[in-house]
Amino acid sequence: MSAPSILFPRKLRQGDTIGLAAPASPPEQADKIDEVIARFTACGFRLKLGRNLRQRTGYLAGSDKERAADINTLFADRKVDAVFALRGGYGSCRILPLLDYKMIRANPKPFIGYSDITAMHNAILRKSGLITFHGSNASSAFETDNAKICRKILMEPAAKNGTILFSRETTRSIKTVVAGKISGRLIGGNMTCLLRLLGTPYAPDFRRVILFLEDTGEKAYRVDGLFCHLRLAGITEQIGGLILGQFDHPDPGEEKRVQEVLRHEAKRIGVPAIVGAPIGHFAGQVIIPHGIHAAFDATKGLLKF
Repeated sequence: MSAPSILFPRKLRQGDTIGLAAPASPPEQADKIDEVIARFTACGFRLKLGRNLRQRTGYLAGSDKERAADINTLFADRKVDAVFALRGGYGSCRILPLLDYKMIRANPKPFIGYSDITAMHNAILRKSGLITFHGSNASSAFETDNAKICRKILMEPAAKNGTILFSRETTRSIKTVVAGKISGRLIGGNMTCLLRLLGTPYAPDFRRVILFLEDTGEKAYRVDGLFCHLRLAGITEQIGGLILGQFDHPDPGEEKRVQEVLRHEAKRIGVPAIVGAPIGHFAGQVIIPHGIHAAFDATKGLLKF
């Protein structure tokens, strides 16, 4: 079956109604939902809460059916202008067979989240053709550290000469590993979560894509194993560019070893590649329109769409 054509959701506007769902784990603090409501309201948005938002089933934010139902209901609701995932954690991959992708395509709207939400970004693009947004979950979106980023990508008109997502001029951590330029679709997210999709109907088409990856808390041997998986699955031979974001670890020594693995693997793959991109588990991460066609200049450490 051929892939659906690409759909672009409209920009968010102040006064819009944002749907809030928890497709993965529940909040770590019980009052987090109320804090999110207060923050979004202060930013000028209305909130529509998923019916099962406050449910909890062990390490999941409700049963698979409850979590999927909230996503489907919020997308189907014509009064809801965008949908935010409350947080990541674990569980998004479990609800992929329960999502109504035809309905999502018929009701295109911004869908925002990251980390475990990687599974949903890739499934929605593959099955619905909808551009979604890999970036801050509702638990941290529009906070002081990332409010400007959220507004730039989700609300402001695109620049006539293209919107720059990041460059070495503004992000000093970016280092070129393999020089070169490439244009293609931006595909990726959390590395561990993305690899769970390989061999399933929800895995993306990796041919000539600009693959962006991030992860957190993984030891060097684990990151090595993830790249080995990509290589053995034939993915590294298909991609056109590689953007490696933050792969943080609480042990500085281990994080240094992880960075060595990243550089080694990027050189081995051989396509235009950088490390240290502002993508990952930190407040200042950029928001990536997942599935959008972009231009990547690894020599300059620049990404724009």
